[in-house]
Amino acid sequence: MKIVRNGSIIIVSLILFGWMMSGFYQASLDIVEFSKDTSRGFLFEINIVPFLLLIILSGMFTLFTKRIKKKKILWLPEEFEESDEREQQITARACRAAYISMIYAFPIITVLLLFYPFISKAIPYYPIIVFILLPLTQIMTYMISWQKNYK
Repeated sequence: MKIVRNGSIIIVSLILFGWMMSGFYQASLDIVEFSKDTSRGFLFEINIVPFLLLIILSGMFTLFTKRIKKKKILWLPEEFEESDEREQQITARACRAAYISMIYAFPIITVLLLFYPFISKAIPYYPIIVFILLPLTQIMTYMISWQKNYK
């Protein structure tokens, strides 16, 4: 169950990170516009909600993990702290599946980037969304493979 919990937390964190980076991208566009026309009333505005949510979630996850792991390495994911050979084999299979998924996901995501010139006016932060798909694909493949092999 810790795989699903940790994977879900990582997925939510990545989505919040993508939301935060989209806001930063919009702010950087406002800064560029301000540098071209300094008569504008404000420099930029940014949505701080995803940043705060990411800080709170990361803080809670770190405290929770630190409480569980007394004298272990804090940043090593729990998925790699196998207790027996069966879990090591399940982890190895899940890592292999995640690695293989990237072989298929990378060309698809690269093709998705080709659409950016057509939708850049509507969704200027489209590359951020597409790049967030890379780790999301890897984590979701790892979780699905781990659950499939564990049963």
